[in-house]
Amino acid sequence: MRVLVLAVFLCGSACAQLPKGFYAWWSSPVAEGLNLSNDQRRDIRQTIKEYRPRLLEIRASLERAELDLETQFNQSPVDTKKAGEAIEKLAAARADLTRTLSLMSLKLRTFLTAQQWEELQRKRPLRGDGKQADQSTH
Repeated sequence: MRVLVLAVFLCGSACAQLPKGFYAWWSSPVAEGLNLSNDQRRDIRQTIKEYRPRLLEIRASLERAELDLETQFNQSPVDTKKAGEAIEKLAAARADLTRTLSLMSLKLRTFLTAQQWEELQRKRPLRGDGKQADQSTH
């Protein structure tokens, strides 16, 4: 249940910052078709558990940065120096989220065999343009 909550949290709150091709495959029906071993399932759960506190911390930082930027934009007159600083904090928070999600994704990737990875890529969800991931290259 916690993994599902984290997956919804990540996808719902940070989609614009997710690495290309990232999605919470480990808590989706796609994972069932990968024939994961008990050890793989354990390692995946442990990794999600390991990253969860950091991701929650980053999300809180991102929300604060978004609020600060909104506050700066709503000032009259706008203090461009403070707004610029708020923009930099927001960009840094988004970069931190992208970096952390990418590192987590890399660690999760190491638990999959080449065949499982290829299967995962074939079954990934639709891209933003409404097309299924290209299956012919896998």
